[in-house]
Amino acid sequence: MEDYDFVYLTNTPSFYKLNLCNEIAKSHRLLLVLYGYGEEAVNKELGEGSGYRFDYYFLNNGDSNKRSKIKTFWNLLRLMGKIRVSKIIYAGWLAPEYNLYSFFSEKRKNIMVCESSIFDASFQGIAGFVKKIIIGRMSAVLPSGQPQDELFKSIGFKGQRNITGGVGLFYKPKKTAKIIHKPLRYLYVGRLIEVKNIKLLIDEFNRNGHSLTIVGKGVLEEKLKADAQSNITFMGFIDNENLGTVYQNHDVFVLPSKSEPWGLVVEEAIYWGLPVIVSDRVGCGIDMVKDLGTGKIFESESMDSLHSAIIDMERNFDTYRHYVDNVDWNERDKKQVEAYFSLLKNQKV
Repeated sequence: MEDYDFVYLTNTPSFYKLNLCNEIAKSHRLLLVLYGYGEEAVNKELGEGSGYRFDYYFLNNGDSNKRSKIKTFWNLLRLMGKIRVSKIIYAGWLAPEYNLYSFFSEKRKNIMVCESSIFDASFQGIAGFVKKIIIGRMSAVLPSGQPQDELFKSIGFKGQRNITGGVGLFYKPKKTAKIIHKPLRYLYVGRLIEVKNIKLLIDEFNRNGHSLTIVGKGVLEEKLKADAQSNITFMGFIDNENLGTVYQNHDVFVLPSKSEPWGLVVEEAIYWGLPVIVSDRVGCGIDMVKDLGTGKIFESESMDSLHSAIIDMERNFDTYRHYVDNVDWNERDKKQVEAYFSLLKNQKV
């Protein structure tokens, strides 16, 4: 029977979770459990020769959205019956198979990672009642940031709460010297769907005439292209591993989402040297923008608020850039990994 410090139950192999697991596995035994692949651009293939330090197991093969939930749960039961584990990490509350399993495992072992924040999660109605029951099966939680922590405070969660400061790690390639363009070049990276609020972004840049590049694909692509003026460029999908060059060819990153649990692209943009403008519905806005001084937060439904944020960015770009350049990434990564390690302190494995 295999012994593990952590079993991490998640959906698909996103690169930033793989990197986090790899860092934890430098000093602790970890098994990553997944139930398939998704269409997300952040997914990364796992197979022979992947080079990761942790073990991993797929409960299903193929598309995660087409999985049999009954089969997934049965496969999970069989897997967990063959191992011993100190802590079980649940990636949120969206997978019914994992939620159900939390009632089969000891509460003292159950830990929930949470990207959802007080901005976008609701505990109203039957669905909210079920969420509270699931959270009640947790002995500790790992909220990504302050708005996520406020979510657990709002329902009176009594267990341990370790703020991680992120949702995973993106291994940071070496940066070259950043060239600042005059006038400033603005950038959006993400899916082209309604919740990302890109129409507001296009309406504003149609009005102000600044250079805007949009990276990504989605169902709204053709409509957005039809609405955009010549100062707005669409680059389509770009693999995450090649985004560094795109970031460095721009000066300011904008994320106007109506709802965004965290926003890893904000972290990436700041790493590559870009001050940011994000809506007040972006989950990392407090931790990564307001507290670090790396940019501006605007009201998600107000083009006037976005317009004012852009004017402020134009006037105070050098100040925001100074704070961007002084973010201690090594310390942030260390804090995130330590949030997991501290769950094992004073406990026999």
